[in-house]
Amino acid sequence: MAMNDNLARNLTAQQVVPKPIQQPESLPGNLHTKKVIKRGITRFEVWAVSFFGILLFGLLVANVTMAMQLSMTNRSTQDLEQQSNDIVVVNENLEQKIQELSRYDRVYEIAKNNGLEMNEEQIRNVFP
Repeated sequence: MAMNDNLARNLTAQQVVPKPIQQPESLPGNLHTKKVIKRGITRFEVWAVSFFGILLFGLLVANVTMAMQLSMTNRSTQDLEQQSNDIVVVNENLEQKIQELSRYDRVYEIAKNNGLEMNEEQIRNVFP
């Protein structure tokens, strides 16, 4: 038995337990790598983007519409101012014509040609 004991001791001494291979703790370039899970956009994000997109489109349409209305209003205002200026010019021309036609010497000549005589008692001066 003594021999068997020695043999058993020799076998346990000869058996080498393999050590696990250790990885280096930090590999260059692979520091703190985390697995990134890529997810699609959520329904809420789709609704939010759609809502703000529609809102932006509506505001742009409203802006263009308001600009067109403002332009049309400015144009109609300019047309009214031009008509007003034309009426003022016509009125001034008519007033000048009235002054020319109501000159004393012209009225006196027409009266003389029609056989009318001047009677100082019946003359009345009318001032505008």
